[in-house]
Amino acid sequence: MWFPDRPAICLVAGPPFSENQPLCFAIGYFVSFDKSRLNFGADQSTYVGASLLATIVNDIAENLTPRGALRFFASKLAPTPAPSAVDHLMTRNMKFSHKILLAAALVVAVAFACFILFNDYRQRQALRSSTEASMQELGSLTTSNIQTWLESRIQLLQSLSQQLAIDGSAQASLKRAIDLPAYTSNFQLSYFGGTDGVMFSIPAGNRAADYDPRTRGWYKAANSAQQTIVTEPYIAASSGKLVITVATPVKHQNQMIGVVGADIDLSSISAIINSLNFGGHGHAFIVSADGKILIHPDSELALKGLVDAYPTGAPTVSPGLKEVEIDGKRQFISFTHVNGVPSADWYVALVLDQETAFAMLSEFRTSAIIAMVIAVVIIIALLGMLISFLMQPLLTMGRAMHDIAEGEGDLTKRLTIHGHDEFGALGTSFNRFVERIHSSIREVASATGQVNEVALRVVAASNSSMFNSDQQASRTSSVAAAINELGAAAQEIAQNAALASQHSSDARSLAEDGQQVVDKTIAAMQQLSAKISDSCGNIETLNSNTVNIGQILEVITSISQQTNLLALNAAIEAARAGEAGRGFAVVADEVRNLAHRTQDSAQQVQKMIEELQVGAREAVSIMTDSQRQSESSVGIANQAGERLGSVTARIGEIDGMNQSVATATEEQTAVVESINVDITEINTLNQEGVENLQSTLRACADLERQAARLKQLVGSFRI
Repeated sequence: MWFPDRPAICLVAGPPFSENQPLCFAIGYFVSFDKSRLNFGADQSTYVGASLLATIVNDIAENLTPRGALRFFASKLAPTPAPSAVDHLMTRNMKFSHKILLAAALVVAVAFACFILFNDYRQRQALRSSTEASMQELGSLTTSNIQTWLESRIQLLQSLSQQLAIDGSAQASLKRAIDLPAYTSNFQLSYFGGTDGVMFSIPAGNRAADYDPRTRGWYKAANSAQQTIVTEPYIAASSGKLVITVATPVKHQNQMIGVVGADIDLSSISAIINSLNFGGHGHAFIVSADGKILIHPDSELALKGLVDAYPTGAPTVSPGLKEVEIDGKRQFISFTHVNGVPSADWYVALVLDQETAFAMLSEFRTSAIIAMVIAVVIIIALLGMLISFLMQPLLTMGRAMHDIAEGEGDLTKRLTIHGHDEFGALGTSFNRFVERIHSSIREVASATGQVNEVALRVVAASNSSMFNSDQQASRTSSVAAAINELGAAAQEIAQNAALASQHSSDARSLAEDGQQVVDKTIAAMQQLSAKISDSCGNIETLNSNTVNIGQILEVITSISQQTNLLALNAAIEAARAGEAGRGFAVVADEVRNLAHRTQDSAQQVQKMIEELQVGAREAVSIMTDSQRQSESSVGIANQAGERLGSVTARIGEIDGMNQSVATATEEQTAVVESINVDITEINTLNQEGVENLQSTLRACADLERQAARLKQLVGSFRI
């Protein structure tokens, strides 16, 4: 519950709890509630740990048992890591008195919760011990009843054995003894097996013709033990009921004459076991020492193992109280040994739900919770009043500080100190602090005017420097432009000089190549002149030879003429001779023809030689002219070579001059570039100076505004 602007107590409870879970709670102190926000005070709010309280509740209620309750609260009260930003925000906006009250409420609630949990744990242990004693007592009573019931029937069978030992194993004696009502009313089947293999039973039943009792288990067990034995329960084939067999040897005059046995219906024991249902919250069953269930309210579990009944973990068959779980429920199980049953190791198991066993804890918890809530409410109410009383001096100082902070800033006021406790020390420290602030504000007030005047002077000086810097920047820009133009012109001159030097070098190379060509031409012409001279000599020799050939041809022509005359004379003489000179005439005629052809050939050769002589004379004339012209060409070529040498020398001198001009121009360009870099740096520094002056002006303007603001703030205080 909550009331606006009034302290209230809120009890936050955990989820429903079972018998093995402790009830957990948390108490919170808050003023008002707005959705998911818990508001503390009139103007402060925080997201309080409603979730924190609920988390504590859930942790205790869902995860802890009474055994771990103390460990849980020890862990909750142990040092924890640094709080998160949300936790810091939750506590930062809370009033100090509320923080104290909330912390006290939590401490009280935790203390009471620890006390209740400790008592709950003690009560649980006491109830467990009481339950164990009660179940052991009930188990002992049940085993005593079963033992009495079985012993009465065992004694009855032993009395039958004694009677048969006296009467003998005759059929009449057997029928008379076994058919007594005392036996037939207590035994489902009574029988005797003799050492000779004879079998007698009442009721007789149907047995095979070759039935031999000596091969049966009950006979062998009794004969081997030489005392009364009890078999484990089994389903009788004749009746389909759960029975046991009790057998004991029969001796006549210390001689074994057979074994008498009886099948006992266990319906009475089953009724005893089934009656133990603890009002529907438990049951009982009989189990052997090796874990075989003999009798169980659930007939499907009869003659099966404990593992079938408790698949999650079968308990060990031994005396004492144990805990088991089945179908999600925790149960107590107690085993009590059945004594006095020969050759049988049986236990009576009693099963009880833990919730039923611990049902008495609910009343205690309810009473404890009510008492705790009342006590916590009373304690918190008393703490609230006590804290309100103790916080009065602090509230008084808070109001005084508020007046100083929110009023006219009157630094002449001081807090009134009423004591020497912590609040008095706080007030004294505050007064000293205000006194120091008062002195500082006075000094600031006197310094504010000086700062304002200095700011104005700095602004004026900065404006003047700004104007001069602008003028300097303008002049520097003009000089930089002129130097850039000079640098461009020098660069162009250097390029042209370099180009002229390159062209001069090319012309020099070409002139040197021309000189080499002229030298080669002169050499060729000289060789040609020599060849022409040689050719002229050869042609003159040829001409003289042709003259000689002409003379020889004249001799040949004269010889051919004489031969022709001789042939003519021979022909005349042959004609004179007649027939005798005919052959000679033919020869003379042939000789004449040869002479005539020789004369013709000599004339042709003479004609050709004359033509050759004419050509030789012309060739001699031409070669003579060519020799003169070649000699003239050699002279001209020598003059051209000399001129080319002079040109090459002059071009070399021009090339050297161009290189000197280019070098000087490059040096001039480098100097201009260096000057340009210096001017650029000067311009950059000037611009930076302008920017610094602008920054100074802005800073001065800010300083002027801050001085005015400071003056205004100082004026808001009363000093």
